[in-house]
Amino acid sequence: MDISELLHDNWFNLITIFMLSLVTFIYKKRPQNDVFDNIIKYADILAKTPHPQYQTDYLNNIKKKLIWNKVCFYKAGNVDKENIAISLINADVHNLIELTQLDLLTQYFSIKNNSIIPIKPYLIKEVILSGAAFTFAFIVLLSNIITIFSSSWIINVMVAILTIFIIIIALFRFALAPIKRFKIYLLILKDNSFLQRANNELAKVIKDKNNTSMLEETTESEK
Repeated sequence: MDISELLHDNWFNLITIFMLSLVTFIYKKRPQNDVFDNIIKYADILAKTPHPQYQTDYLNNIKKKLIWNKVCFYKAGNVDKENIAISLINADVHNLIELTQLDLLTQYFSIKNNSIIPIKPYLIKEVILSGAAFTFAFIVLLSNIITIFSSSWIINVMVAILTIFIIIIALFRFALAPIKRFKIYLLILKDNSFLQRANNELAKVIKDKNNTSMLEETTESEK
């Protein structure tokens, strides 16, 4: 088999191998950003020594902003997302929610009429994309398995095996987190009282924010 035949028979597999390998490599080499943890630790150390009140407030506000920024709520400025996260965590008496999954877990819920409701799985973008990715992977895997048992060219068999190997690695690398979040989502729905507790927590949040807004309006009017 010459190079032209190799490319003709395996161009799709070769592109798949290259793209998945590149994405996996970039994802693996992505540097860990410890700046948030380091600044928070530094601020904690400084907080133990005497400072003027304005500096103490400054450090506390930095820590608060960094913490929110780290879980993507402060930067996003998404009030519903923040309220969902707060309500879910405060209602999680059985520790169903992993904090590393909290940010993206909020997309599985929405707020309507001041109540948290679960979104149907077929309407969740992550579930749709994951389903499409699994379908694509299944088709490619099946095609390559057929190639392994039907091709008379050893090079085609080797490329097919390599493609299967790369796809399986990619699935394990990128599919575990969505599966974990979906499992948490199902566990929340399985707990009959979870959403009721979450809505009770949401009511507290809304009430507190309304009281704060009224207090601010009263203060402004008095000025």
